[in-house]
Amino acid sequence: MRKLLFAIVFLFAFFAGFSIVGAKEKPEKREIPEVDGVYDDPDFPGIKVRVLVHKEKPGKTSTGSLVCSLDPDSSTAVHWAGWKLPSTWVYNLNPSSVPTSVGGGNLETIAKNGFADWSAPTGVTFNPGSNTTINRQAYDLKNIIAWGRAQGSALAVTYIRYYSSTGLVVDVDTIMNLKYPWKWANSSTCADSDAYDAENILTHEQGHWVGMNDEYNATSYQNATMYGYGSKGEVKKVTLTSGDVSGAAAIYLSP
Repeated sequence: MRKLLFAIVFLFAFFAGFSIVGAKEKPEKREIPEVDGVYDDPDFPGIKVRVLVHKEKPGKTSTGSLVCSLDPDSSTAVHWAGWKLPSTWVYNLNPSSVPTSVGGGNLETIAKNGFADWSAPTGVTFNPGSNTTINRQAYDLKNIIAWGRAQGSALAVTYIRYYSSTGLVVDVDTIMNLKYPWKWANSSTCADSDAYDAENILTHEQGHWVGMNDEYNATSYQNATMYGYGSKGEVKKVTLTSGDVSGAAAIYLSP
């Protein structure tokens, strides 16, 4: 009887120890940081991930009223960030994630407007794919535009995955931050000063899709669509400046 009891205890200890070792050896899931920078994709060798965080402009306050402003041009060319899209690209929208103040039914038009702006200088054809309910970034071959949760002062975060050897994009996700107030003015001159304009911010993010970098020099770029800060009541990013256009064209149309 003693021998049987000893054998049972031994086997229990053996398998318990095996389970503990197995648990220790199981690799933890590695996440892409929500911080501006270039990262190696931990699960896909040869793939780089560029994270771009669109920040709110410091010191801007809301007046709670409609504001109208000019849409001045800027001729300073925006810089290439190091990747480019294929000639045809499919995107996937998440209308169910859109705040009611913007309207999920408007997302298709908002996205099409922005893609049309960037298609002209690049020659890239943007085609809508099936809608999705995804609202988080992932390398899943769905190039999503959705509202979701983002940390800190990010108005939106775009994740670009591309081959490190060629710079060709393989997956893009843009997450607009639900934390902030959003509206859609459907205008290039007037917007509500108490909210961020959905098309204004999204057009900036779509610039990252085609390969445009953020620019933070206010003297040269504050009127550019690719200026790195966004403000409430701002709609000037809805239309590209000549510097946005020339920067994008240089990526795709130059030999």
